[in-house]
Amino acid sequence: MKQIVDDYQLVEAFRGGDEKAFEELVRRYQRQVANIIYLTLGNRDEVEDVSQEVFIRVYKSLAKFERDASLYSWIYRIVVNLCIDEIRRKKIKRTLSLEFFSEGKLEEEKKNKSQISAADGMLGKEKSQVILDALQKLSPVHRTVIVLREYEDLTYEQIAKTLHISTQAVKSRIFRAREELRELLKDYFKERL
Repeated sequence: MKQIVDDYQLVEAFRGGDEKAFEELVRRYQRQVANIIYLTLGNRDEVEDVSQEVFIRVYKSLAKFERDASLYSWIYRIVVNLCIDEIRRKKIKRTLSLEFFSEGKLEEEKKNKSQISAADGMLGKEKSQVILDALQKLSPVHRTVIVLREYEDLTYEQIAKTLHISTQAVKSRIFRAREELRELLKDYFKERL
């Protein structure tokens, strides 16, 4: 198969019967899909099963994909819907990490990772676990926008398209989610000041 760079070209090649084009789409998006599933459901054991279900749905629905949306947004909409269904079905709560409290925190964390000592790592793990526990208490609606914004680094506009809501609704949900997290975690951080 020749090297195909554009998502739309891969979709067209798949529609034309090229199964390798679908394999390339899976390779291109499998890591991001797995991350979203893990962050949403908080259970590594479910990532593989739900990922397979996502790509089965993508495979079956790719003929219906329209170019008015990015393939990225379309796939993530499938992931988010499956995860929300799974949360409702099993009443699973998803987990995230501290980076969601402020804009730009994730980038700052990435830059500082090389400077973390072993002791900092232990404290960071404890803090992350406390935060993950708090995040499990958020509603699926709030967790979804937080995952898409902070972990997948989607813009407000991309989240709005993915979730079929307004940009203002995205901003409002993110604000409320962060406020809930601050309230849930205020005692933990107060003890460490």
